[in-house]
Amino acid sequence: MNTDQAPSAGFVDFKKVKSSVGMLQVLDRYKLTETFKRNGDRLSGPCPIHKGKNPTAFRVSLDKNCFNCFGSCGRGGNVIDFVALMEEVDFRKAALLLQEWFMDGGVPDDTKRAEQRATKARPPEQPAPAADHEPVASDADGSANPPLTFELKTLDATHRYLEERGLNPEAIERFGLGYCNRGMLRGHIAIPIHNRDGQLVAYAGRWPGEPPEGNSKYKFPKGFHKSMEIFNLHRALQEEEALPLVIVEGFFDCFALWQAGIAKCVALMGSSISAEQERLLCEVLAPDGSIEILFDNDEAGTHGADQLLDRLGPIVTTRIIHLPEGIRQPDDLHPDDIAEVFA
Repeated sequence: MNTDQAPSAGFVDFKKVKSSVGMLQVLDRYKLTETFKRNGDRLSGPCPIHKGKNPTAFRVSLDKNCFNCFGSCGRGGNVIDFVALMEEVDFRKAALLLQEWFMDGGVPDDTKRAEQRATKARPPEQPAPAADHEPVASDADGSANPPLTFELKTLDATHRYLEERGLNPEAIERFGLGYCNRGMLRGHIAIPIHNRDGQLVAYAGRWPGEPPEGNSKYKFPKGFHKSMEIFNLHRALQEEEALPLVIVEGFFDCFALWQAGIAKCVALMGSSISAEQERLLCEVLAPDGSIEILFDNDEAGTHGADQLLDRLGPIVTTRIIHLPEGIRQPDDLHPDDIAEVFA
């Protein structure tokens, strides 16, 4: 059984909004440029989000078109994030507001922009509904996970656990997998994680088999925020744009689908989607793009799939694909069965 949901009216191109609307315009609308100090391409002033008093805590980079608060709220991000926080609305509603304020049909409108500069921003007549999730704070350049300065070069790609999980040599090479015998991931299968631009940002470790009592199956490096990344997104973006983007929970689900010929596949590294992951998907999906969700056949997977449908369904065509009865997770399927499930 497949569950489909078509996007609602009011589509917004997140990439176009971010590239067309500048932080200076937005700050001007809120009458903040009158009190902020400018030094080159940077602005600084009290944080308008948490109504701070420190005159240098809130900083804006006009070149990078982003902001960051170094005060108590610690918020940061792009123009859409800023409006979402100021108006207390979700990411999509904030983008629609920016489109309404500064753009005409997706193209910046200089006349409208000038009028907005001369008009003081008025609060909504009715309180805006609180977002069901707050935008995730990020670094000033928009990335919470900095690229690694090293690569693990001595991984054992022939470890028996990889074969036991049904992975062929092509998949092992494609995803850079291997057994690690040194460092933090000693005794684990190392799984490289990249950001959307293809930069290596972390290695996850999977214990080969059932872990010792008291230990978890997976190990992530200290300071790594998996909620800021979508596994395999950089590879999926290289696939044909017209193909649906398949979303699964775990690494090995993604490996199994790739081996079955479904290369446009990503993993959330969990059963729930974060605000940052939602934003990434909104930014990379084409206006007529589509999503297919294939989560584990358990309570957490069912809840997570419904959550994705609720949050992404209004933006793009979204379909939930159900595993056959008795199958716990996608990587339990034979490659031929995977093709049949998607058919």
